[in-house]
Amino acid sequence: MEREEHHIRYWNEAAADYCSHPRPGRVEYEPVVDELLGDVSRKRVLDAGCGDGTYSRRLNSLGAIVTGIDGSVEMISIAERYPAQLDLGFEVADLTKKLPFPDGYYDVVLANMVLMDIPRIDVAIAEFARLLVEGGILVFSITHPCFFCYDWVTDEKGERAHKEISDYMTPKVLELNFWGKTLHFHRPLSHYFDVLSQNSFCVDAFKEPVPSEEVQTEAACRRIPSFVVIRAMSKS
Repeated sequence: MEREEHHIRYWNEAAADYCSHPRPGRVEYEPVVDELLGDVSRKRVLDAGCGDGTYSRRLNSLGAIVTGIDGSVEMISIAERYPAQLDLGFEVADLTKKLPFPDGYYDVVLANMVLMDIPRIDVAIAEFARLLVEGGILVFSITHPCFFCYDWVTDEKGERAHKEISDYMTPKVLELNFWGKTLHFHRPLSHYFDVLSQNSFCVDAFKEPVPSEEVQTEAACRRIPSFVVIRAMSKS
């Protein structure tokens, strides 16, 4: 429980390493995120869990009016080191608590690779529903909960053959060490769908991106997806 309560502290400590290292998975999920977002020109966009603001700046360059928020003070500090841009701002805000914006203020909410990093998604998704205009969209990407937590099994040649899945249904907290220690909150896909439904979201797109043929990677990575991207429409 103590680790869960201090999940943001982990990201404050990992922020510098996270922002200075390349994240190869982007070539898989970001084109799909772009596709599901569609045209963002002149739309009010909340980039929830914006990290160093890379995607916020990209959306702003496409004409969106963007607010980037993150619970990590260090992440927002890094985001604000870049030159100021018109219609782009950053704020510290914890996704597990009420957010400091009025009802129906945003056309789009993006939560890009963040929901699996927070201990509760019910508060975040309820807030997203509150903040969106009627018919507004939520687009979020996560590591694929069916496969992410499990190791590859190799064949007799030492090549990746498959993943051995066990106890997928039980929520759990894992301590990862990609960019320093961070917490990963595993929950089955049904949990995400249940919370979306409870907050009057209607899912209209579900994607499992894999590397394109142009990306040099093992064939196994095209057979077992690492990510999920979902778009849901606000009905309230």
